[in-house]
Amino acid sequence: MMVVLFGIGAWEGLPTPDGQISKLVDGIAARGVLKKCDALLSGYLGSAAQGGHVLSAVASIKAANPLAVYCCDPVMGHPAKGCIVPEGVQEFFREEAVPMADIICPNVLELGVLAGMDSISSVGDCIEAARSIISRGPKIVFIKHLASAGLEPNKSFEMLLVSSEEAFHVATPIVPFERPPTGVGDLTTGIFLVKLLTGASLEEALKHTAGAYFGVMVTTSKFDEYELQLIDAQDEIANPTAQFEIKNVD
Repeated sequence: MMVVLFGIGAWEGLPTPDGQISKLVDGIAARGVLKKCDALLSGYLGSAAQGGHVLSAVASIKAANPLAVYCCDPVMGHPAKGCIVPEGVQEFFREEAVPMADIICPNVLELGVLAGMDSISSVGDCIEAARSIISRGPKIVFIKHLASAGLEPNKSFEMLLVSSEEAFHVATPIVPFERPPTGVGDLTTGIFLVKLLTGASLEEALKHTAGAYFGVMVTTSKFDEYELQLIDAQDEIANPTAQFEIKNVD
């Protein structure tokens, strides 16, 4: 655990022990409340071994509540920076997490790793890669940032939502920053999952996520901050002011 994110100067903290994840879930189970858990959302992993504990937690939660959802945010890197995860984590996400997940939320770099595709340069490529992942287990692939694979990558921040039968695209204006804030993928994945859990359709969840993302970015820009200003933008997260068109691109 760290007191600050990488890239914000000096940081302090120690790696979370691999077994800590299972210990926490065991403690929740001992209280008899796993059956009330509607979803598990996993993100960055400090080791492949941690991934095994995550999947053990998924199994425990689904045994208690068969309707629970496993949403995997396969954090591996950034399209402009490449993969930055420890050895074995890429393989874990591709070979072990994908078959267990109900929802996968990669960026375009992570999408290529999971699908085994060396080059993804268009929306069509993204849909093809997403469907190859869906054929292995997940029901939904939410590509949270298309980057250079988007329709207008220099003008818009674009997202794509793919199921076995549908593919929805949304674009928002790019909010300018001297130093783009981090944590955007965590934000969009969390909002998208919550909207699905509250009963939204795929289109509704994507529309809300795009609007909330834009509202948070505009608020963060006004404060000229590197960290997302979630508290000041909480009303935008709950009820986004901006609304963006959802297009079926399948």
